[in-house]
Amino acid sequence: MDPRPSRMRRVDPFAPDAPRVWTIPAGEPFLVRLAETLAHVSGLKDNPAALSDDLIYVPNRRSARALALELYRAAGETPILPPDIRALGDLETDEPPSGAEEALTDLGPPLSNASRLGALARLVLKFYEARGETLPVRSALSAARELIRLLDQAALAGGVDWQHLPDLVQDTDLATHWQQSVEFLSILTEHWPAWLEENGSTEPYQRRLHVAEAIAATLTARAPKGRFLIAGSTGATPASRQLMQVATTLDLGRVVLPGLDLDARADSWPLLAQEPDHPQHALAGTLATLDLQADDIAIWPGADNETLQARRRLVHESLAPARQTADWLTRLKSLSGDRPPSEFAKDALAGLSIIEANDDADEAELCALMMRQALEVDDRTVALVTPDPSLARRVSAALKRWDLNVSPSAGVPLGRTPAGSLVLLVLKWLEDTGDPVRLLSLLKHGLVAFDEAGVAALDKYYLRGPRRWAGIDDLGARFEALTEQKNQSRHTAVPAEMTNTVQPLLKRLVEDSSEVTAAQIDTIVRLIDRLTGSETVAWTGADGAAAARTIDAAMEVAAHLPASERPPIAEIFESLSAVTTVPDIAPGHARLAIWGPLEARLQTADQLILAGLNEDVWPDRPAADGFLPRRFRAPLGLAPPEARLGLAAHDFAGLATAPDVTLLYAARREDAPAIASRWILRLQTLIQGALGEEAGDVLAPAPDRDPRPWADLLHEVAQTSVPQEVMPRPSPLASARPTRLSITRINTLQRDPYSIYAEAILGLNKLSPINEPLGPSARGTAIHAAIEKFGNQLKSEQTLPYLRELVHQELVRAGQPEHLVISEKASLSVATERLFEWWQTRSSQVAERWSEVRGNLTVDIAGEPFILTGIADQIDALSDGTLSIIDFKTGGSPTKKTISAGFEQQLPLLGWMAEAGTFDGLSEGPVSELGYISVRYNFTEAWIASSADEAKSLSASAREILVRLITAYRDPSVPYLSIPRIQLKSSYEGDFDRLARRAEWAGEMDDG
Repeated sequence: MDPRPSRMRRVDPFAPDAPRVWTIPAGEPFLVRLAETLAHVSGLKDNPAALSDDLIYVPNRRSARALALELYRAAGETPILPPDIRALGDLETDEPPSGAEEALTDLGPPLSNASRLGALARLVLKFYEARGETLPVRSALSAARELIRLLDQAALAGGVDWQHLPDLVQDTDLATHWQQSVEFLSILTEHWPAWLEENGSTEPYQRRLHVAEAIAATLTARAPKGRFLIAGSTGATPASRQLMQVATTLDLGRVVLPGLDLDARADSWPLLAQEPDHPQHALAGTLATLDLQADDIAIWPGADNETLQARRRLVHESLAPARQTADWLTRLKSLSGDRPPSEFAKDALAGLSIIEANDDADEAELCALMMRQALEVDDRTVALVTPDPSLARRVSAALKRWDLNVSPSAGVPLGRTPAGSLVLLVLKWLEDTGDPVRLLSLLKHGLVAFDEAGVAALDKYYLRGPRRWAGIDDLGARFEALTEQKNQSRHTAVPAEMTNTVQPLLKRLVEDSSEVTAAQIDTIVRLIDRLTGSETVAWTGADGAAAARTIDAAMEVAAHLPASERPPIAEIFESLSAVTTVPDIAPGHARLAIWGPLEARLQTADQLILAGLNEDVWPDRPAADGFLPRRFRAPLGLAPPEARLGLAAHDFAGLATAPDVTLLYAARREDAPAIASRWILRLQTLIQGALGEEAGDVLAPAPDRDPRPWADLLHEVAQTSVPQEVMPRPSPLASARPTRLSITRINTLQRDPYSIYAEAILGLNKLSPINEPLGPSARGTAIHAAIEKFGNQLKSEQTLPYLRELVHQELVRAGQPEHLVISEKASLSVATERLFEWWQTRSSQVAERWSEVRGNLTVDIAGEPFILTGIADQIDALSDGTLSIIDFKTGGSPTKKTISAGFEQQLPLLGWMAEAGTFDGLSEGPVSELGYISVRYNFTEAWIASSADEAKSLSASAREILVRLITAYRDPSVPYLSIPRIQLKSSYEGDFDRLARRAEWAGEMDDG
């Protein structure tokens, strides 16, 4: 439903005496009015081929498609032969105007963006090589992008002559860093033109200008049969102005400008040519090029809707040059005519409102709510316009709450698409095939065809914890060893059916990657095809095609760079894919749209929402010059950086004058205070001058259109009443409670019963992080393994260098990076030397030695059996016939006070098991020593029992504690609490603290 009905006048804009240049005022549906008039004057409804000989240029392909649709509608939705509609941004079409082919043959072949980037990066490297300096290739690529930006700006400005740059340098006193930067620009003044000539190429924008000149010459020499229109362009580029000049000379040639301010004061136009950030700046330059005044421009037939005139005047006045704002009150009176300024302002603001959101998240929610509410009105269309891609994605995601698929029309970066992300993951994986994060990211990609059970098992059982392998081939070779190691672990034994799925997966990965290098495009493509199980699945659709093109472009860039310094192809692909967007091919919503300002040009909807109106967002901050001093831009003929602000302001002015528009900005963005857009502030200031205290009420949305109360209601519904959380008190049945625990779990049962509940009853085990740093536990296990191997060697082989080498090997096997192992070896030097000396001294007292001895003891507790298991680090049979039980520590050792208090019963319980003869290979016998040997960064001995009586007493006490503890937890009424004794809580978070939700009821907040 179009709220702006056309009052079509029977005026033919192509009559011999009609103006050659027209405008469709801001706020009017540009393409609708253009199509209506063309259909009317050509008799399109009666003659479907009436426009088939016409040639129409519009700014971009999106507007070309939209114009074709509007012509179809204007013809009564009957089939037509449309005119030849082309995009000014794509002058080199497959079918140039007849006769232009000859002119185009003199131009060199098109220079691709990738070749330009690579070639300029190579010139940057040569520049620094000539000065005896070395520049990383990554920095060269970054510098090349800055040079490309300057080249594009020069081409858009037209007439820039870089040869004047040395003269400007000589005549100007520059700071040293600017002098160096200008010297660097010799790449543009000398080396780049020489490279283009040598390779027979032409700069892309320069070629576009040459194409425009060729087309203009052809049209001048041989006028087209039908009408020739340049519609919707502001004439901001030399190529577009070239074609506009030709159009004004043809009998059926016309130019239709968008949003020319015909109400501007006559003395403003010379001033606007000097105000690059003004919305009419580009149009002022176009009028000057065409040698026309604003009074010479006519309003396109059917586009003279007077109901929007007040809004246009108010918005344009709010964007007036700063030097003309001093007399705003006088201007308001002039604009109001015979009416009071307050009535004029209220009339102008009918249908416009301004909303301040709390932050960017709130802004996205308000936009989504307004779009959803618009669907309650039959046939109503609504479009969100924002330059902020993050905000656009948030709104798109929020609309899915109501099953509405509305994708941003600007598309998504290639790296976020299925095909693009797959290519990037493959390229990154090839750089390090053993990296577990890259490997899992690749295997779990939606397009990769691998057995899900095998991938899950590889994730759970093999890739967790510290990395213990080099590449994928090493991981495959260590498969059996890793399986055995996991099976010996308390928590991570690998089920047989899981090993059967992992082994084929690893074998396939090794085979697939064995012949691939990151520089061979054909092998990379074949690898992707093998990973997906198809030669087409990764390359179909818009994202697949874009991924294929970007791979070629990345290889093209790399081909220009020195092979010895070439960065990984993944890095180049990632850089290119970040600036390559892919449109969403999924069907969009018929009545909702999300546009960027470029996509919104010339388009319309019943209701517009302009969001992201904050400084540095809309308008965006002009990019700083990397190499060129600002003062040199004007003498060289370059436009100031603010010129882009003028084009953005023109977009805003055209959108803000729509009949129904809401402007949104956020008080905070990215958790920092934000400033409203200068356009918002100017509009509010002007309205404040006209309405005074009423301004806020007039600018506020109508109560039935205000999304803020709706958002508040949503939040109220989301904040449901939750009962006060208390400590969890799980009390399972006696039959579900464990009848078997290890000695270390007995300590846990005392300190944190909830962990035993989670592990032994719920069957939960914490997964280690991927690429986990070697923590104290894994480090201790490695040192334990080294000590065990050392103790099992013949006495003749027990040397200090051998002990140190064993520690080194076990730390590497455990996943410690090599540089940290070297550091660890140095820091453990004193401890290993003292340990070796202790070992040698003790050897004379030991008759036999056992390491890592396993045992289990069945205890009758209240008539029910309970199995206690344990592993002793070392048991020595002393020469006096007694046993010595030693526990090696790489951290602190328990004190006698802690053991006497009933905690840390590991050694006393091991002593009890030894006396009962329950260890494998050992018969029962008295225990005379219980002690801890600490091998940290020093060596310490801590003996808690040095006689048989003392050891027996500690073991008896431990037995009583065990019986009492197990008896208590057999009672179904006894709960498994989370760390009931806070004095026993360790300084780090337990495995199941979050499951127990301790932070909610114990007041323990996570500092992270």
